[in-house]
Amino acid sequence: MTDWCQDLVSPHSHGASLVYTVVIGLPTLFFLVFLGWRFMPSIRKLQSQQSHIMTTYYAFLWIVGLLNLLRCFALIVEAQFSSPFILNVLWLMTRFGLVMLEVSVVVFLLQGYLTSGREALARTLWMSGAYAAFENMVVMIYIFGAHVPLFLYGGSEEADLSWKKWSVWLAHTLLFLLVYALILILPYTKWRDRLPAKPSFYRYIVVLVVVNVLAALGAILLGSKIEAGYCVYGLASFLYYSIYPPLLYITFLAEFFSDDEGLDMDMMYYSEMKDAGYFEDSYEQF
Repeated sequence: MTDWCQDLVSPHSHGASLVYTVVIGLPTLFFLVFLGWRFMPSIRKLQSQQSHIMTTYYAFLWIVGLLNLLRCFALIVEAQFSSPFILNVLWLMTRFGLVMLEVSVVVFLLQGYLTSGREALARTLWMSGAYAAFENMVVMIYIFGAHVPLFLYGGSEEADLSWKKWSVWLAHTLLFLLVYALILILPYTKWRDRLPAKPSFYRYIVVLVVVNVLAALGAILLGSKIEAGYCVYGLASFLYYSIYPPLLYITFLAEFFSDDEGLDMDMMYYSEMKDAGYFEDSYEQF
């Protein structure tokens, strides 16, 4: 069982690549098929509403999904040639897109309703892109400078079960876990109006808290050379790479695409989010 879990965390052979591709790649493929099936109605809705916000998130879901699928395919190809460079690059690109999506949701919603949709979107993309680029730079230094295989198997058990590798992922996980924990506390503070009252938003946050708790626990176990951490971190990896894009779609885009009422894009973006189904008149328990 541990070997299968290791394949989800640190793939290093053709067999491991096949396991990773099936477990991570198939859900991604199904999600892209769903997006493709709904492509024309979604495009018509985006064109009619002229929502820059929804269009940006929709495009990001396509980009991240395609990169994730390409990475899974490249994992099988590269495993046969022992050349991890292309795979690392694709993994970095996928991570950049996913991290940018994660950060953008938080940055966008915390801006409140004091700016227009375009202003909020521009600020959100700049801030989330800057953070994702910074994190990618750190990861690149570890991979290509210090030769620490953050995405792949370290070549030996001693190299893979090392704090050099897992301290990076633990730091990332703890940072995001702290942010999401603070968001869950905000509804009970004077800043509660900056967040959506919609229960699905808080369920989205709870899911990410669970994913990050699993990832943190797995990283601690692996850094402590406990192989059972592969299964814990493998579950977190599966949830993040294969479940997060559909989760974001269900939470923020599904209701927008199913709503037939028009949106006034000249209004402030708070009104846009409210009409799209993000906000309600009062907070509900989730």
